[in-house]
Amino acid sequence: MSPALKGDVITGSAVTVVGLVYYIATFWIQETKNIVTPRTFPAIVGVALILLGVFIVVQAVYRGKKAAEVGPGDGDTASASVDGDGATASASVSSGVVLDAPEDPPSKKVVLQFALFFVYLALLIPVGFLLSTAAFLMTMTSIYARDRWIRNLIFSVLFAVIIYVAFVYGLAVYLPVGILG
Repeated sequence: MSPALKGDVITGSAVTVVGLVYYIATFWIQETKNIVTPRTFPAIVGVALILLGVFIVVQAVYRGKKAAEVGPGDGDTASASVDGDGATASASVSSGVVLDAPEDPPSKKVVLQFALFFVYLALLIPVGFLLSTAAFLMTMTSIYARDRWIRNLIFSVLFAVIIYVAFVYGLAVYLPVGILG
């Protein structure tokens, strides 16, 4: 199995474990008599994390088996070389599929994202949902698109405000206000 696929299996397993821990933690949330309890949405997030993690693992295993079936040298293979300013770039094509795909994010980015998530969790209550969520999303989106900071900022602020309004006014689920309150 290629390093990229191993990374997907590890990432998917980690997401599944986090989702499982998150779902189990919802059982410590106090229930109410309402139809939608404070436990409902965290449980949905936990189950979604579990399903997405399993999906990532299954997809990586499937891609690994598919790559093993095709094998090196199988199918129609073509190689192209482009010479621009003295630099040479090449791409391999097998059965009409480009094999030189963009690299998966390095493991450092995955570790950084998990670290940022735990910092976000630590700051959520003291700083408040709006500020901590906007800052978290701004940082996460900037990891992959630094040059698009205006778009990242608009997305981060709008997402935090829309979710806050939906939960507080639409569902009567109060989120931490932190230093704004």
